[in-house]
Amino acid sequence: MHIFENENNSLSYDKIFLKSTSIANKRDEIKMIHEKKIDPPVPLNEIEKQLLSEVDKRKQALTKLLQDLVKIDSRNYSEKVYADKNKIMRFVENYLANSDIKTELYKVEFPFEAKVEEPYYLNLVANLFENKDDTDKNLRIKTKKIQFNGHLDTVPFNEERWAEGIAPLGGTIQGNKLYGRGACDMKSGVSCQIMAMKILKDIMKNNKITPKGDLQLWLTPDEETHGRYGSLYMVKNHLNVVNSDITIISESSAVSPLESPGFGVGEKGPQWLKFTFYGVAGHGSMPKAKSNALNKATRFMSMSKRKLKMPKGEAPLGKLDMIKTILKRYKLLDLFKLFKTVDTMRDPLDDDGMSLSSLFHSTFSFDKISAGTKVNVIPDQCELEVDFRVLPGINTQDLLTKIAEYCAKLNYRIQLPEEYENPQDQNEKISQRPIDVKLEILTIGQGSYEDPNVNHGEFIFNCFSAVYEVAPIYFFSSGFTDAGNMREAGMDNIFVFGPSGGNFHDANEYADIESLSNATKFYLLTAYRYLTS
Repeated sequence: MHIFENENNSLSYDKIFLKSTSIANKRDEIKMIHEKKIDPPVPLNEIEKQLLSEVDKRKQALTKLLQDLVKIDSRNYSEKVYADKNKIMRFVENYLANSDIKTELYKVEFPFEAKVEEPYYLNLVANLFENKDDTDKNLRIKTKKIQFNGHLDTVPFNEERWAEGIAPLGGTIQGNKLYGRGACDMKSGVSCQIMAMKILKDIMKNNKITPKGDLQLWLTPDEETHGRYGSLYMVKNHLNVVNSDITIISESSAVSPLESPGFGVGEKGPQWLKFTFYGVAGHGSMPKAKSNALNKATRFMSMSKRKLKMPKGEAPLGKLDMIKTILKRYKLLDLFKLFKTVDTMRDPLDDDGMSLSSLFHSTFSFDKISAGTKVNVIPDQCELEVDFRVLPGINTQDLLTKIAEYCAKLNYRIQLPEEYENPQDQNEKISQRPIDVKLEILTIGQGSYEDPNVNHGEFIFNCFSAVYEVAPIYFFSSGFTDAGNMREAGMDNIFVFGPSGGNFHDANEYADIESLSNATKFYLLTAYRYLTS
């Protein structure tokens, strides 16, 4: 692995990092460890085989669609910072219109200050068998609805960290990888669902097959900031539109080191909090160790590992559950080899390595800090943003209580939002102090989980096995998707499943091109079987 300093004297990575001999050898080693093949409980029939063969014929079109989506800038910075994602929504609208698939756009006004005259976001909903003319009256009777879902926004990027020749918005193809911001998270999954929808429409029309329900596509603009204008808005204002018998979210779910994707059936709740620390300004030549606001924040961070106790909770799927699940795919010895091999492939700056502990505990990560006005002026204010992820069953009051108790240990008085109880109010010593830190809620989401062995789980897993010919596995995720907002609104039968890729939220993000076909086949087969059975 090769690291060099660029002209700005900052660390960067070149193609040697991406194609180094050691990593290439490790990837070859992984490919030699195969998943255990099974006989599908419900194998493909001849008609279904012909149906899925259409995906192979459209591989080039599928790759081109993903490339086009990656090239459209849809970065999402904050729910309070407007960034235009309407261009990519309009692109999908036109793409579907060319296949005679009609869409409806749900407009959501942006309530904060913006540099454009009419700031708004769009949700796109397309129905395959709706809005038909008189010749298709028989298609108007609906008894079922299956829904595809995905988000089209991406996280920001630092272009300097991307390899030479790989632009974040370039859609560059090298070997079996298509690079670009959002390629993996999650424009690849959305591309597969769009293509599956197009193929299903063509096949059912050409063969005059009458569906017993509807296939719906719902795309959101802001999952990366927890969906204020997307999933949260729609479930609060148009739940009747998006509520479906089954929803499949096309987020990448090929969790390393798995070769074939698994199914996400639960996730932690994001509780994003902003802490503003207050101190006393002064001249930098006369340090104020205790009242420097930046020092207060760094002490808050440095002591947290030992003294900040997170609320107790139990993960829906424990370590033993995870091991049993993965052993459906791999032999035990091969599984040890996989984890060992993947851990040696990490970024040379990654001193933490691969850890699965975050799947079983509530966690926090210090991700953004800002303080000071000048090098010789002691800051009297410091802002720190923290990403808390809590297990299902832990509410916001539970978390804020633990934070207030921790601040008391540091002799900090904290001000919580007025709607929450503050245990420091009962602490006579702390309550007499001036406010050391103020807490502001940026985003609140609850952890969620649903048992995949009830309702439509068996049906979904049988469709997967028919395509991949390996055992289906499911997992609880440390991250969140729009599924959390859906479940909180009462929706169920939500499965997170998508094609493979890597480096999501990091430089040199990519989608695995070969994985696109099987993911598309799964979406296509699932919709076909559901609407014809």
